[in-house]
Formats: sequence, C-alpha cells, structure tokens
Amino acid sequence: MTLGNSLYGGRKKRGPSAARIVGWVMALALLVAIGAWSYRTGSSLARQEEARLRTEVVTLTERAEGLEEQNAGLRGALEAEQVRTAELAAQYRRDVPDAETGRIVELVRARRADGVPTDRLAEVIRAATSQWRCTGEPVTRRFILRTPLTTAAGNDVAGFANGAITVTGTGVSENDAQNRPQSWYDPSQPITLTFNRIGGGTQQEITGKMPLYYSVVAGDTIHRFTAVPGDRSFVNVTALACAYP
Repeated sequence: MTLGNSLYGGRKKRGPSAARIVGWVMALALLVAIGAWSYRTGSSLARQEEARLRTEVVTLTERAEGLEEQNAGLRGALEAEQVRTAELAAQYRRDVPDAETGRIVELVRARRADGVPTDRLAEVIRAATSQWRCTGEPVTRRFILRTPLTTAAGNDVAGFANGAITVTGTGVSENDAQNRPQSWYDPSQPITLTFNRIGGGTQQEITGKMPLYYSVVAGDTIHRFTAVPGDRSFVNVTALACAYP
C-alpha cells in the first residue's frame, strides 16, 4: 500500500464535515419550527372552533327556550280557544233548538200568527204532562180513499167523536202491470186526509206517506188520529180521545 492511498483512506474515515453538521442542525431547527407553528396554528383553530361551537350552543339554547315559551303560549291559547268553543257549543244548544224543539217553536209561531195569545200558549205548555190522559178505548173506522178514477159514491167518509169530526181523503191511482191507472189508490204514494169539525172549526188537511199522524182539538179534548193502509181502496183511521191540554 502506498503512502498516498493510506493518507486518503484515513481522510475518508473521518466524521462528517462541519458544513454538513450545520445543515443538519438547520434542517432540524426548521422541522421544529414547522412543528411548533403547526401546533400553534392547530391550537388556535381548535380554540376558534370551540368558541364557535360554544356560541352556537348558546344560540340554539336561547332559540329552544324561545320556542318552548312560544309553544307554551300556543298551548295556553289553544286551551282558551277550546274553553271558548265549548262555551259557544253550550250556548248554541241552549239558543238553537233541535229538530223536535224546532217543530214546537214553529207550531207556537203559527198559533201566535193565528192570534192565540202568548199567555194562553204558555198555559197550555205548562199544563202538558209527559203522559197522555186518555179516556175510553181507541176507535177504528175505515173508508174509501178517493182517486181521480173513483166512480163509486158513498163509504168515503168516517165519523168520530159521535160524528163531531169527519175524515175524508184522496190518493194517487195505482198502476197495473201495463202501467194503466186504476180506480184504487197506491198505498206507497203520499195521500191527503181532510178533517172537518161539524158545527165549527176550520177544515184541516195533512199530506204524506202512511202511516200518518194528526190531532184535532175540540174543547178540552184532543183526538189523536193514526192512518194506515187497509184493504184495497180503503184506509184505516184510528182515533184516541185524550184530555187537553
């Protein structure tokens, strides 16, 4: 081995040069600086995000509390409206009559229009009882219900209350299989009954499908009539006399 080679080989085995060491130190310092900057930046962003989230939580909490107050107010308003609706419904039931009461009101108005005094109507209503006070047994009569084609005379009237009240009537002709009208009435169609009081009182009529119900007042007695179909051409009328009012 030559002396030059020995010297060269000795140089290669020496440690890194000063410049390289300085480069490593600077690189390490740069990495540390970058790490520190990243840490500080990350911490700052984290604090900002935390602050934003805290602010958002406060905002949402306030909004939720506001909505809860609003809901409480709405519930209170709803309960008040329900109470008002119930009061109005009760008032409606008191002030607006049902079908049956409405019918009575219409009858009262009609009687007032006929000149019957209010005191007299009130007296009759006060005297009314839940049960009819009827005398005797029901009386049934039958008569022919006339049609436009009826030709036979007689047997077309029924008398009640010892002849004081008479009942007659008319109906619609029944058609046969060839759709030809007959002399007898069609019991499925409306009929008209006429009530007459012998010796006074106005003639009264009622129209409708059977069974038909009607009442005639004579003095202190009310005669309650029921009409149902009878044998062909005939209608059966039953009367019951009761105390009035």
